[in-house]
Formats: sequence, C-alpha cells, structure tokens
Amino acid sequence: MRLATIAAFAIATLVGTTAASPFSPFLEKRSSSCKTDNGVTCCNLSTLKCVNDPHGTICDIPPKKTTTTKKATTTTKKTTTTRKTTTTTKKTTTTTKKTTTTTKKATTTTKKATTTTHKPTTTTKTTKKATTTSDPLAPPTMNPKPTCRSYTENFSDTVVIEADDWAPTSTSVDMVNISGSKSAYTIKNNMLTLNMMAPKFDSNGKPKTEGVAATLDFAFEMQYGAYEVRMKTSPVNGACTAVNTMSADGDEIDIEIAPHYFNTQPPSIQEYNWWYRGTDNTPKGLTHGGYVDLGQNLTAGFHTYRVEWKYDSITWITDGKVIHTVNKADTWDGTKYVYPSEPSRIELGIWDAGFANSGWGGGPIPWHNYKEVNAYFDYVTIECDPTYNHVIGPRSSTAKSFSMSASEPSVNKTLSNGVTIGRHASPGFIPENKHGKMKQI
Repeated sequence: MRLATIAAFAIATLVGTTAASPFSPFLEKRSSSCKTDNGVTCCNLSTLKCVNDPHGTICDIPPKKTTTTKKATTTTKKTTTTRKTTTTTKKTTTTTKKTTTTTKKATTTTKKATTTTHKPTTTTKTTKKATTTSDPLAPPTMNPKPTCRSYTENFSDTVVIEADDWAPTSTSVDMVNISGSKSAYTIKNNMLTLNMMAPKFDSNGKPKTEGVAATLDFAFEMQYGAYEVRMKTSPVNGACTAVNTMSADGDEIDIEIAPHYFNTQPPSIQEYNWWYRGTDNTPKGLTHGGYVDLGQNLTAGFHTYRVEWKYDSITWITDGKVIHTVNKADTWDGTKYVYPSEPSRIELGIWDAGFANSGWGGGPIPWHNYKEVNAYFDYVTIECDPTYNHVIGPRSSTAKSFSMSASEPSVNKTLSNGVTIGRHASPGFIPENKHGKMKQI
C-alpha cells in the first residue's frame, strides 16, 4: 500500500506538472506561513495544516479523493514551492535594497567622520605643540602650568597695583609697579608713560646713585609664547628703554634701546640679549646678545618690537623685520642648554644705563637738565603658548583699581612676595666693534 501511494504521487508529478490546482493559492498561503520547527515542518495535504513530521509519515498522505486534478494539486504544491523560491528571490532583492540603504548610511557616516576630522584640525596647533614634548629640546610641561593671560593691553582700563600690596596668585590686576615710587608711571589717553626719576646728589652735585628706574611687571608669568609692544624710547643719552622677560632665577630675554651706545653709536641701534640663570656663560663662538643698526632714529617716533620665545628658538622682530634668531640647539655647553626656559614675567622699563655700566649705555645722564626721563607705550600684546601655560583671557571687570601703599618701599628691597623693588633689565655686553659699525638690517 505504501508503494502504491508513492507511485500515485510519481504519476501525478509527471502528468500534472502544468495543471492548475484549486488548492494552489490556499496551499501557497498555507505553506508560506509554515515556520520550520527543528528543521522538519510541512503542510499536511489532507488537512491543509502545518504539522511537525520528523518521520515522513504524515506529509506524504495525499488528499482523500485522489484525482488527476488533485494530483495536479499536488504538482501545484511543487509549483507553489517554485513560487516560494521566487518570493524568496524578491525578499533577497529587498535585502539588496536594504544593503544599498545601509551603504548610503555608511556614506553619511563617512561625511560625519570627515566633519570630525575638521574638529581635531581646530586643536591641531595644540596637538602639534604637545607632540614637541617628545623632542629632546622640549622641556616637560609644569604641573601646574603657570597661569598666563593672552590679551592686548591698550591702557584703557588698566589695573595697576603697588608691589607690596600684590599677591602673586591674583588674576584681578594687570600690572605691578615695582619701581619703588608711585610717581614712576602715569596712564592717560590710552598711553602708558614711564618716568625715571632723578637720583640723589652729593654736595658736589654728583649723583650718589643711578636714577630711580621705572618698571612695571605684568601680573602673571609666561613660559614660552610671544610679546609685542609699540613704544617710543627715550632720546636722553644714558637712558635705556627696555622690554624684557625676567624669571625668579634670572632667565631673561631683552629688547633694549639706548640713544648713544658707548657714546659712539647713533640712535638707530637696537640691542637684543638673552640670559640663562643670570649669567652670560655661552658656548664658544656664541654670544648672549648683539646690536643691529636699523637705519633710522628709533627715539624719534613709535616702533613695534616683538619677541617670539619658543622652546627651541628666540626670534627678535622690529617693525616686521627679523633682526636675530638664536637656536636652543646652539646653546649646548657640554652639560646643559644655557637657554632661557623658566616661567617669566614681562617687564616694561626705563633705567639709568649710564651710571655704572662702563659707558655701555652712553651717558652719564645730564640730570641737572631733567627732573625725569620718559618712555611711552601705546600697547602690549601677549600670546601665551597653551602647551606650557594655563591660558586665561582679559579680566571680565572693566573697573579701574589703583592700589596705593602706605609707604613707598626702598629700592633694591626684596618684599615678602618675592618682588625686588627697582629691578630692571640687565645691561648688555661690550662688543669688540663698539667703536665701529653695527650689524645692518
């Protein structure tokens, strides 16, 4: 009986391959709704229901009335299977479309990634600078970093405090007067004027000391960066106008202008200096400074002076022209780099270079002709290197606040906050060609 049934199915398959079955739509719907259960699920042709037939004893049962049509129906089942395959193909096509959609999303993601790439570009400077810490010339960053204010001081609402009233950690002030005299400066019409006061004289009318230097420090430190100042220097022989950095241990970078160096040079000479821990010890063949003839009277008007202090070089620029660069790599003395690297304060000053400096700054100053000697400052721009500094911006408050001390501290006195009153830039050195021509720019 089993063999007859199988034979009947085989004949139905051959005869009714193209015959339509009245059950075909139903079977197709039914069979397409049967879900595989452990891999053995099919449609019972007698009951038209989905059943689990692991032994093949149920699904082979034909309909109760086996006719050619019903055999064709069986064939239709196979045809239905073919349609199922077609349906599967359509689903595959649908999957392909989804894949295409996914590809578009991926493309969108790529664009977002491109946008993200631009963001690091914004921080590229910081990143590149941070990378330089792997350079053997680059010192490690300090912890904590010095707090440095990047801004332009245009002397419109400047807050200046007297040195003995100042807390070095304060960020509520702009500048500190370390001159030893409250008369050392005035700010008026967006201009800072530094006033070097006359010294005391002996009974013969000879100065007992040098003139009282006028020095204002910015109220924060900087470790690497740049500073730029527009100023008019003093034309008085023996007076030196200076913009410099100064660290606690004597690291120093100077711009200095005296109108008649050595009493032999014209007022077109600028000096540039750098010092390591307060000494001028440099490797053989390298000097810690020099002179350059800029070809015009620097005391006759305002000029722009700039220093770019990097961990591996210092560059002096005047009126947009580079006048000198020193590279840290050239400062190796066999054991260390004698190169300014400590956090330093930026100072503006005018001081008596003709009193006891072997004629370096010209002079002496003819004090009987002056009550004071002046230098003028239009603006100062400070740019802090964010790799080595904790950078802050300008004060949020615009209120002026000038602190007045109970008494004026004595010159050369060191206060409890570490400030030495009357401190100023160091004198330069005497070159071999002090009586000849200076380097031309």
